[in-house]
Amino acid sequence: KDNFWEMGETGPCGPCSELHYDRIGSRDASSLVNADDPDVIEIWNIVFIQYNRDERGLSPLPNKHIDTGMGLERLVSVLQDKPSNYDTDAFSDIFASIERLGNVGPYTGLVLEDDETLKDTAYRAVADHARALSFAIADGAVPDNEGRGYVLRRILRRAARYGLQILGCETGFVAELVPAVVGAFGDAYPELREKEAEIVEIVREEERAFATMLDRGVKYFDEMKEELASAKKGEVPGDRAFFLYDTLGFPIDLTEQMAEEADLAVDVKGFEKEMEDQKRRSREARRAAKGAAGAADL
Repeated sequence: KDNFWEMGETGPCGPCSELHYDRIGSRDASSLVNADDPDVIEIWNIVFIQYNRDERGLSPLPNKHIDTGMGLERLVSVLQDKPSNYDTDAFSDIFASIERLGNVGPYTGLVLEDDETLKDTAYRAVADHARALSFAIADGAVPDNEGRGYVLRRILRRAARYGLQILGCETGFVAELVPAVVGAFGDAYPELREKEAEIVEIVREEERAFATMLDRGVKYFDEMKEELASAKKGEVPGDRAFFLYDTLGFPIDLTEQMAEEADLAVDVKGFEKEMEDQKRRSREARRAAKGAAGAADL
């Protein structure tokens, strides 16, 4: 009776029911529901959309409905009796391709602190990112510097970094994973087959453009990490994070990921200040250029 679903601080919402599955069975697992236990997972959510929340609180909706969603991969893991989504056949062919393209051996399913080398974390991230890129590009999105295009660019660069630095892949490996994604999902999503060549070309070109910057960025980060260790400092300065972003093309979340792996924090506020300072300088330069152009016309 206390389960309530909301999409955010405002918007449609309502009470909900959840279906959870206990992989072990033959026990009372009720205390493990929504407790981050990997063996007790939510597979279905049913929301009774009755209200709208705004700054004044909750108000009844004129039209009420049921919003229901099932976790496809979680359900597959249950049907195939696998311990996680990544052990199902939705990922097996993609993992096989990653193993072929890398040099660190097969996926072994280690997580959290057990995955000391981050190999299996990299397997999962690369496979997820390759799928996301393939589906998004098939739907018409392309990597860019703004909006959804920048989300794709960040995803691809994260995948490239994981593959080259941790899995031992070579530049262009993400594009080579696209056929495995199409092979796994192309029957259900024919647009993947129809646009496979286009997806491969877009991903390959984006990887090629980032390759040189990635090598420089990883080298720069490793040298900075040694400097910070020598100085007994545990935080990447904002101006250094901004240099990685502005000069070397490293999105801030990629720098944060690398910092976390090195047990470092990132001065995000300092980064944001550098970003605002750059925008201010850019605005001032544009105004100055317009003024100079106007004076020249006179």
